[in-house]
Amino acid sequence: MARRPGEDGAFTLGPRERRILGWIVALVLVVGIAIVVGVLGGNGDGTPVDPTDSIPPSSGAVLPIAFGTELDETTGEIAADAQTDRFTGADTFAYAVRTAGAVPTTVYVEVERVGGGSAGVVQPATPEGEQAVPAGRPAIAFTVPAATLLEVFGAGEYRMRIFDDPAGAPLAEGTFTLVAEVAPASSAPSGSP
Repeated sequence: MARRPGEDGAFTLGPRERRILGWIVALVLVVGIAIVVGVLGGNGDGTPVDPTDSIPPSSGAVLPIAFGTELDETTGEIAADAQTDRFTGADTFAYAVRTAGAVPTTVYVEVERVGGGSAGVVQPATPEGEQAVPAGRPAIAFTVPAATLLEVFGAGEYRMRIFDDPAGAPLAEGTFTLVAEVAPASSAPSGSP
């Protein structure tokens, strides 16, 4: 507590009062810095900071993954008339990435559920899940029965990321949807026979 002015007219503070005053000053400084960063912070152009901007991709910008039901044998990419990002169990699930440089010999694929169920990684990009890209293929491209993915992942919305190094930044990214097939309505008439 503050003491009465001494003979010299100054207030003297005890150790407890100085400690409390120090904490108040520190709190005011932290709040002040937070306000300044909130008002003046960001990317310098008025947009907020995106934490993923600080992770440089392993080879330039993250490439888009094209999805479809068939690969073009000549280009190794998704056939023009087979492009889709929505698959049922009856479809073939195909994906392809055209790289800017040489096609990696091995890739690692991460699949994350982002909607239609519990969010989270359903297939991590680990060395155990590496995929060898066939020699001479002009693009990273694979096919698998969509029924297999429905069985393993379930219906939902997914984000796929492809890595050339499982510890690095993604090389490519894209989203797709797996749709559970709905049994057709019965054509039997309703009511009693």
